[in-house]
Amino acid sequence: MKQNSIPIPQLGAATALVQLLSEYPTLPRATWYVDGVALHGHLHDAGFEELGMYAARLGGSIRPQDEFELRGEMVRSHYLRTTWRDVPVEIVVLVPVAADAAVAA
Repeated sequence: MKQNSIPIPQLGAATALVQLLSEYPTLPRATWYVDGVALHGHLHDAGFEELGMYAARLGGSIRPQDEFELRGEMVRSHYLRTTWRDVPVEIVVLVPVAADAAVAA
């Protein structure tokens, strides 16, 4: 039977996600999606500590980005951006601005 020779761009990111979850099953739960060739994760009910756990395994840098109001509370998004297994990875967590300021202090 002839194999399909058409490249599937999402396959690399999907495979990297399976490997990540298999190799590090204790990482905090995240919602994941594949966008083209990149892997995106969103941490829910989490903060810097949980995002740092991913950074410790994957490397990369954590940077603040947008500040906005969510359900009456000011929050700031923080992104971990890295490359893992040749796949661009971006993981985001929302942190209350008050907690963000406390960490900076």
